[in-house]
Amino acid sequence: MDVKAILITGVQQPGVQSGGGAPEFVAGAPIATLDVLGSPLVVRVAEQLLAGGVSSVAIVSDADASCPAALRRDAARANVRFISAGGAQLWRECESIFQEFTDAELVIVWRMGAYAELDLGELVQAHIHQRSRVTQVCDPAGEGLGIFAISGSRRNDAAFLFRHNLQESRTPCSAYAAHGYSNRLRTAADLRRLTVDALHLRNRIHPIGREIKPGVWLGRGARIQKGARVLAPGYIGPYSLVRTSAVLTRCSVVEHHSQIDCGSMIEDSTILPFTYVGAGLDACHSIVGNRRLLSLRRNVEVEITDPRLIGMVSENAGVRTAVSMGALFSFLPRQIFRGVFAKSHREPPSLPEAVQTPSAALRETGTLQPSPDATQFPANMAVARRYGNE
Repeated sequence: MDVKAILITGVQQPGVQSGGGAPEFVAGAPIATLDVLGSPLVVRVAEQLLAGGVSSVAIVSDADASCPAALRRDAARANVRFISAGGAQLWRECESIFQEFTDAELVIVWRMGAYAELDLGELVQAHIHQRSRVTQVCDPAGEGLGIFAISGSRRNDAAFLFRHNLQESRTPCSAYAAHGYSNRLRTAADLRRLTVDALHLRNRIHPIGREIKPGVWLGRGARIQKGARVLAPGYIGPYSLVRTSAVLTRCSVVEHHSQIDCGSMIEDSTILPFTYVGAGLDACHSIVGNRRLLSLRRNVEVEITDPRLIGMVSENAGVRTAVSMGALFSFLPRQIFRGVFAKSHREPPSLPEAVQTPSAALRETGTLQPSPDATQFPANMAVARRYGNE
């Protein structure tokens, strides 16, 4: 049986509410368009469908949503058609693509809110057995996942669904209960749970890269400087940089082209692509990207305006190269100047002189007096830093 698929991104499910920002969006972008362990989620779903026997997949993205610029390129790399349309034009594009797919016996229409791992053979058999025009995929509790299997010859039923934003059907839908892994991806916490489940091999999402040690994956071109620590499980995406003394722990993920500066600690967090995390910062139980920090424990999203704390790495390769070369050329002359003109180091004293000189600790010092404001020091100013291996 010839099966084709249409994946729709950037369209929110009506009536879904969540704190900390728009539902099904994280850092201003649709969750389905964000990278999970090296590849956008919608592209991963398309690849899973193609591997399961679907002959052709088209991604229709809402042009009004802030989708990553690299999404089109990632779709082309996976041999998936990509269309961007805004507003009502998006649903007209879906209807047009469905008409192109009329040579298929079955068309899967998937609004990329929830992530689900389907048994395509079982879905096709259920659709045929029930003699359905439209079959709606539900979770075991009977709640719809935004996935429909439509007979290719039923253009009127498909058009009715598209014109009602997949909320109403022309005739009653048959139900198919999916029993595989699923995640509704309504909040940032759902995205983190999907990532953690993938690192623990609980779903079909596998890290893109090589496993340099048990539970730690490194993408192509990624660098971990000497002195940095990555505790398993963890993932460093392609062309990312983790500088010295940085620590990644508790299923932390750094997506492609991101930078973690010296001494920072990333604990149970996801760093989205092209993100810079400043030196000496702790990002704990959060998602960081697009100059924003989302606290998972407090369900709050905060915009960071200081680029020294959280910034953006340029998506343009030429700009990144120019910045790196500029930093190198400014560093070398400074080091040469210091080596030539810096004052010479003081010669250490001779051994007899060092023995006869009294220790600084034995010299008389004034009696230390406590500050009159010591009792007014705020109790919350002292913070003990937690490390993942303690």
